[in-house]
Amino acid sequence: MTSLIDSSSLSPIFSAMTDTANQQAVSNTALNNGLTFLQNGKYQQAVNAFRMSISYNADNGTGNNKTAYNYLAQAYEGLGNDKQAIAAYQQSLKLDNTQDTIHVALANIYIQDNQNDAATKELKAAMKANSSNYVAPYTLGQLLVKENQPTQAESYFRTTIKLDPNDGNAYYGLGLCLDQQGKASDAIPVLQKAVSLNPSSAAAIYELGNAYYKNDQKDQATSQITALQNLNTTEADTYATNLTNMISQPKITTIDTTKSTFNTTLGAVPLLALDTDLVQPDASKEVSVTFLFDSEMDAGSVMDINNWSITKAQGATINKDTGLYDNGAYRSTDTAVSPLPSRVMYDATTQEATIYFSLRQNSFSTGTIDTSRIVFTFNGKDTSGKTMDSSANQIDGFAGTAF
Repeated sequence: MTSLIDSSSLSPIFSAMTDTANQQAVSNTALNNGLTFLQNGKYQQAVNAFRMSISYNADNGTGNNKTAYNYLAQAYEGLGNDKQAIAAYQQSLKLDNTQDTIHVALANIYIQDNQNDAATKELKAAMKANSSNYVAPYTLGQLLVKENQPTQAESYFRTTIKLDPNDGNAYYGLGLCLDQQGKASDAIPVLQKAVSLNPSSAAAIYELGNAYYKNDQKDQATSQITALQNLNTTEADTYATNLTNMISQPKITTIDTTKSTFNTTLGAVPLLALDTDLVQPDASKEVSVTFLFDSEMDAGSVMDINNWSITKAQGATINKDTGLYDNGAYRSTDTAVSPLPSRVMYDATTQEATIYFSLRQNSFSTGTIDTSRIVFTFNGKDTSGKTMDSSANQIDGFAGTAF
């Protein structure tokens, strides 16, 4: 019988495959070559080498093949081929399902591809395979936080901390999920620990500032902005800006004297100095004051007269910034000012509010007023629902700026 194969044309390496030991040697060589290609970023050559190693592995068992499949998956990841990387890891796990680190590696690809259910399954398998693996519970905790399940995430971060009590990232994760559960006061000491373990973690510093803000500790929150700025990195600067925007509250910045008909800079003067209409006994005149805000304000809130108040300055014992109405020289001729405006208008394009109120002359035309020490207060909110900054929601002509 004539052979259909000319043995003389066989390559030396193929001829060597007739010997099991030589097959294994070629498999080992291919595996080593693939690893070199992988380390040098030559991913397609690595893929070819690892496939050869798997193909020529003599015993077709869990030894070289398991390792080759794991490296093959990494090479496919380098090529951006997640589908083939997943298939390679799955083949490796079929050979040995106790590889906890491979379960985690596979889970990370699933997370990247938004296959969160599959990722959860792999991370739980990793924890079952090795209860000492602290990366798996940490990763699962992060995944659950991402899915807005902070309560479920909490237990996994606590597990991570038990396994690795010096891992600042685990404390950060726990603090993050506590904060998301509305437990800012509980989150603060945890996040402080995270920052102490990893003082260069911009994310942890930001989250600590966020927790301080939610716990009404504005000064401490502000200090975290400084800490972020001191890191002097692009990431930290972004976090600093975000935290600044978060904790900032709307402020009155100034009185627009060019648009106001009530002159807040005159001081103690006769009423008729404000407007000639007030020269007549018992005359009434509507006047206005225009205020500039530093934020886009809620128009309905601004135009609600009940959010405003108009008072006479009561001196340093009440507020050091206001001055004392007429320097304490109260006169029988002083005109009364309504505690509420009669109406309010808001211009969203300029972020200015104009309040209107009336002044009434007395029956002798001798009425007086200290215009610079009439205090205007606003306690409304901006378009994002933030209430006024209590340190800048009042202003009068004496101070010149909000207080």
